[in-house]
This record gives sequence, structure tokens and C-alpha cells, in this order.
Amino acid sequence: MRYQTHIITSVAAGAYLTTVTDAPFTFTFVGGIIVGSLIPDIDEPNSYIGRRSFGIAKLIKKAFGHRGLTHSLLAWMCFSLIYYFYPNHFTYGLCAGYLFHIAGDFFSKRGVPLFSPIWKKKFKFLITYETGKIGEKLIMLAAIFAIGYLVYTNQLYTQLFVQAP
Repeated sequence: MRYQTHIITSVAAGAYLTTVTDAPFTFTFVGGIIVGSLIPDIDEPNSYIGRRSFGIAKLIKKAFGHRGLTHSLLAWMCFSLIYYFYPNHFTYGLCAGYLFHIAGDFFSKRGVPLFSPIWKKKFKFLITYETGKIGEKLIMLAAIFAIGYLVYTNQLYTQLFVQAP
């Protein structure tokens, strides 16, 4: 999945999350989702975040490969410790965005190693898309409509400027 699609699908998932939990749809939460949705691709030097990582992406790719450890549930759980130690809207969004990224790649043809490093097998959903092809573009279009629908019908726009406690 390309970075734009990761961002848009993650914001859509975050908007939905705010309708079923007490998570607030604030700029800090959405900002956290956007950043978090990019972080798993730190294992690819040519990714959006990898090109801005000052060489860290090359080291991670050499150690774990692309769609390796950073795309696992273990990595997400370790990353989520940031919310445990610094609980706020932004870090909640970071953790959610990271998980949404893994979920997005779970639906791709290549899948993700959910249980890495214990089990390197890549898992994927029964119905998949190919990165950069029409399927991904349709997913992005559906996510854009989902954001508009969720924000409008649930009046999430009223929460955007709420201050974090």
C-alpha cells in the first residue's frame, strides 16, 4: 500500500474508532494516526518515511527486511508502550495508526508477518489487492468517502478543536 493510501485508510479507521469508543476526533489524535500509519515502513529506505529517516531505514531493512519485524504484532505492542508511558491523544493516535498500517498491508497480496520474529510466515486476507493497482485506488476512494460520511453524520468536526485534558 502506498503511503497516501495508508494515511487515508488509517484516518477513516480512526474516524470509525471514535464513533464506537470514547476516543476523541481531535487534530492531535488524527495527527498521531497519520504519523503512526507511516512508521511501519521505516524498514524501507525508499518509503515516504524511509527517505526522511537519516539512514535509519537502511539499517532496519538490512537487519529485518521490508515487511519484516516492523509489520508484526510484537513490534506494534512494543511501539504501543509509548502510550502506556505517555498517555495522550497523540500517542493514542500513533498506536492506532501503526496498527491500521499493519491491517492495511494484511489485505495486500504480499501479506504481513504478524507473528515475527517467532514465526516468519506472512499472513493475508482471502481477498487481496496489489499495491499501486486499481484495487488499491478503489480502497483509497472508498476510504475518502468513509471519512466524509463518518465526519458528517457523527459531527466529528465539532471535536477537532477540543483541547486534550
